[in-house]
Amino acid sequence: MSFDYSTHLTAVVATEALETAPGGGPPAHHACLDCGAALADRFCAHCGQPADTHRITLKHLLFHDLPHSVWHVDKGLAYTFYQMLTRPGLTIRGYLAGQRTRQFRPISYMLLLLGLSALLMSAFQPALLKAMVSDQTEQNPALVSVVMERYLTLYLKHPALGQLVLLPLNTLAAWFLLRRKGYNFAELLLANAFISGTLTIINMAIMLPALLFGNPTTLKIASQLVFIPTVFYSLWVNAQLLLAAPLTTVRRYGRALSIALLQVVLMFVAIMVFIIILTVQVLRERPDLRPNATPKKPQAAATR
Repeated sequence: MSFDYSTHLTAVVATEALETAPGGGPPAHHACLDCGAALADRFCAHCGQPADTHRITLKHLLFHDLPHSVWHVDKGLAYTFYQMLTRPGLTIRGYLAGQRTRQFRPISYMLLLLGLSALLMSAFQPALLKAMVSDQTEQNPALVSVVMERYLTLYLKHPALGQLVLLPLNTLAAWFLLRRKGYNFAELLLANAFISGTLTIINMAIMLPALLFGNPTTLKIASQLVFIPTVFYSLWVNAQLLLAAPLTTVRRYGRALSIALLQVVLMFVAIMVFIIILTVQVLRERPDLRPNATPKKPQAAATR
């Protein structure tokens, strides 16, 4: 008779869990393998673990656990993304109110979608960088060209970093105009994580045809068009967040529009600050690019 390690391990875990079961009393016949509490339903009422546990196999991991956790129709990443496309503000309000079981955690949601977007962008990065940098080189003086080339290179190599920097700024703008409507900074931080992750995929959908087409002019137009869904999506989400506030429709959309425009202004301010820092760095490395710099004269020949 062969020794089944899986059965033995399950029995050991069950015994240890029963010894520390909450509430005391005799151990139940059907008990949670995680905390030892008695099971009366599909999930443990004490810790939430499913009652139906099984040994993890490669087949079950590949064809059940991973697809279930990411693409399950009633919860997970796909469900949250669909909700953020169809009823974003209401979804965020529900999450903040406690309806969180079906939704992907907002920070994880944003980071995962940023990672997917960055992975896709990396395949087209050389073409996009060439199109945007060549435009700057042709139309601007030497100093501006060098600074913008460095800025665009950093932005295209690390697009997720820019979104992470903008997250607290967008939250600050929303909090400034929503703080009297019952939302605190932490709640709006999670709300903007949902918004940022969703906008990443929306903007990628706009950029993807231009990236596939490969025309520099089309790429530049597409890179400018992404500001349109950014403003309108933010307007829509914040208007739904204000549904419970005692505001007329005009005032509610006016407040939401103010948030969207303030976030755009803060984004441009952050970009300008970053460009100023890069300009100072470039001037330290290359003093010859200073506007009033004079070329160095060759040393005079030694007198006889």
